[in-house]
Amino acid sequence: MASKRRRRSNNGDSGDAIDWMFTYSDMVTLLLTFFVMLFSMATIDKAKFNQLAESMKQAFFDIGIGGELFERNRGKDFMEIYDEKNSVDALVSIVNNNPVMGETDNVSESTTAGEGREYRIEDMREDIERAIVDMGLDDYVSIIEKENYYILRFNSVILFDLSSADIRESAKEVLKKVGDILSKIDNEIIIQGHTDNLPINTPQFPSNWELSTRRATNVVHFFVDNCGIDPSRITATGNAEFKPVKPNDTPENRQENRRIDIVVSKLE
Repeated sequence: MASKRRRRSNNGDSGDAIDWMFTYSDMVTLLLTFFVMLFSMATIDKAKFNQLAESMKQAFFDIGIGGELFERNRGKDFMEIYDEKNSVDALVSIVNNNPVMGETDNVSESTTAGEGREYRIEDMREDIERAIVDMGLDDYVSIIEKENYYILRFNSVILFDLSSADIRESAKEVLKKVGDILSKIDNEIIIQGHTDNLPINTPQFPSNWELSTRRATNVVHFFVDNCGIDPSRITATGNAEFKPVKPNDTPENRQENRRIDIVVSKLE
């Protein structure tokens, strides 16, 4: 009897050992799967991710329709997609330049200063500021920096005659220089037309809506036709008198409200 009990006990111990091996194998398999997943997340296909971010931006926010997203959202809504994209870009850069991953830690030419460096939004700002000074337009053109975009503000007196949407001949050289600089970047651009609150009622412009929209549209046409800016990334909007920068209580303030704002996103 004792011999039989010992055999049963030995058989039981053997079964317990086999069960333990199954559990151990499952755990190792799960760990392997987990680390494969981590590795797949670390090796992001940057081109595919950028394409996904662009598709989501167009699907949910479509900057070509609203035209005022920069003013309304202040970088809180549609910009968040691009903030995430930029964070992933930084992650990809770290992974690709991490010696642990088998890559060199050299910084690419496009991210270093000097010759051959990629043209950036900061370069655009510097070039436009320099052009403004060179043309002596400091009193009529200004650059305003916001968190996620720049506003290049033109006083309409240098672009249009009063109650007209035709670009003045003297302004075309100015717009050509600015447009050539803007053509070096791929960022989204919105051309916003603004007027003062003085009413207009002509066959061509029944209200300030038509006047402000036509002015913005004419600037867009000029940039596309003369500066080679991709029409898919530039939008015209008319705001009439409803977004003033000063109270419409003096001739000087009304003149400041008559303007063209070129809004350039900082995010590609």
